[in-house]
Amino acid sequence: MSDRKKIDLKARLGKKTVSAGPSIPPPVGIPKPAGIPVPAAFGTPSQPARPRVDASDPYAAIPAQHAPVARPQAIQIEMSQEVVDAQKRGRSKVLLLAGVTALIGGGIGVTLGQSLEKSGRQETALIGASELSKEVNTANAEIEKLADILKRAKVALGDNKYPEKEVTELGGLNIPFDGSNLAGKGIGLFNKATVAMLVSFAGGTTDANDQKDRLHSVLGGSKKAIEDFLSQQTKPKVRWSAFVTTGPGGPWATMQMLPTPFLATSTEKDKDGKAYAWPEEFKIKDGDSTATLKRYTSGEPGGSEPKIIPVDPTSEAGVCPDAVLVRLRSEIGKLEDTLRGDKTPGDEKDGLIDTGRVLLDKLKEIGGPEA
Repeated sequence: MSDRKKIDLKARLGKKTVSAGPSIPPPVGIPKPAGIPVPAAFGTPSQPARPRVDASDPYAAIPAQHAPVARPQAIQIEMSQEVVDAQKRGRSKVLLLAGVTALIGGGIGVTLGQSLEKSGRQETALIGASELSKEVNTANAEIEKLADILKRAKVALGDNKYPEKEVTELGGLNIPFDGSNLAGKGIGLFNKATVAMLVSFAGGTTDANDQKDRLHSVLGGSKKAIEDFLSQQTKPKVRWSAFVTTGPGGPWATMQMLPTPFLATSTEKDKDGKAYAWPEEFKIKDGDSTATLKRYTSGEPGGSEPKIIPVDPTSEAGVCPDAVLVRLRSEIGKLEDTLRGDKTPGDEKDGLIDTGRVLLDKLKEIGGPEA
């Protein structure tokens, strides 16, 4: 039949055999197929079973109940094209619903996964805030210690004393905080103000450590020059002089460092018991030769034989500052600004001490009071 298709129910249902059971009525409007033997189980119960008789079979007289059981046959049902199309439409609807369900389930899975991922990041941020609180607290203690060392070193220098102890302490101190402390702490979930303060704090601690190392290098590597400068404050020595010669437009002074500095003043007496006096003459090297110049005392300072005029030692630092002293003042000033900030009106800037305290409070708010 060209308009009908045979459907194998055994293949559709995935069964090997069709066992005995209730009768399966044919679809409405489809005539019952002819020539299909009705299994015994579907027969009328009141009719007795009949013996199988076959002239060619020597065992034909054996009762049916003792005969070998026939293997059930596959039942094939012919269905119209309309029924087949309806079933296809039904299957398509089921597949569509299954697809929608899968998409919904997949969406729920993605949302749940994102939620779990967000929850994990939040947990990382909370733990990170707690760890950062401890690290910032440790760094703050070292910052306070560094500020104290710097203060004591300035006091010693102001008293014209070399800060021996403070130089040793500077060499063994380091603020244990930098940009690497921010890695893996989930700071991306912190508010912007806290993140900016963390970055600023890490940069400030790095600068402070570098400045501390440079200051330690100046103090430790230029000890003699610093001690000479400090001695100048209590026992000033004349180191520079000038002598007058004829210049292009008239007399002018030429600067000359003295070969041997001498005390500007002293209460000591010389070996002969005389009161202290400045040297009368100085041997000044001029290339390969040495010239002996007298100290100017009165009269014309110039002439064919120039005379040495001592320079007030208290004016040296302002006119010819020592490179070591200039660097020392610079490094002390930079480090102090980094630690304590700038309080100049209009140019206010927080230092590490203030920033560290505020930052610690903000981190404790994120990580909890136990942080």
